Amino acid sequence: MIKEVSDSIEVAYELCPLFDKYDIEMEVHADINSDPQFKSHVAFKEAMGYILGMGYTFRAKPDAFASTYCANKVVK
Repeated sequence: MIKEVSDSIEVAYELCPLFDKYDIEMEVHADINSDPQFKSHVAFKEAMGYILGMGYTFRAKPDAFASTYCANKVVK
């Protein structure tokens, strides 16, 4: 999960000039659930710290629409 967060931060870093040009706040959506009943929650604090530490807004499931609706449909 943290590898996915790292990949998302890399993409965000590449897109920053475009978002800065149009004064849009960058959000990084993590495929991690904020609800402790889900297994992915074990990485919640680490992912949040990583994303916030890089200066981006952190979003996790269910508030992360990119993760909630897209993550399970994309295959590398």
